[in-house]
Amino acid sequence: ELAPASLESTVQDTSGAKAKTAKNVFAKIETKVAPKQDRRRRRRFDKKGGGRQKQEKKLNRQKYLEYKYAAKDILDNPNVPEEHRSNVLGQVWAKGERQGIDECLEYIESKEEELILPEDVGNQLRDLIKRMTTKR
Repeated sequence: ELAPASLESTVQDTSGAKAKTAKNVFAKIETKVAPKQDRRRRRRFDKKGGGRQKQEKKLNRQKYLEYKYAAKDILDNPNVPEEHRSNVLGQVWAKGERQGIDECLEYIESKEEELILPEDVGNQLRDLIKRMTTKR
């Protein structure tokens, strides 16, 4: 804590009595800034980032519950192995929501090639995905 005496200065007036006055708090403080040595011109394409991101087709997050129940019905097919159902259900949504519809459709296609999903189930999933897309 600062002592009050250090904040005030004493001035003697003509009669010899000491009168207290406050220091000038609003005094200008000047600091010298050395000019920069490196004076390269910034070119127009040197600007960084900013702007809007390109819109991409992705799954609509608001329709997750609808997707989940519809996809469970589609995957409840005797030709789809039990151990792959929940994995496919989650992966299709995750890829469609985060990466985009194209990656999601590629994933369905790869699962058809691995013979995990039959072709008719793959087509039903593709239709479901296409119904739930949005641009964001």
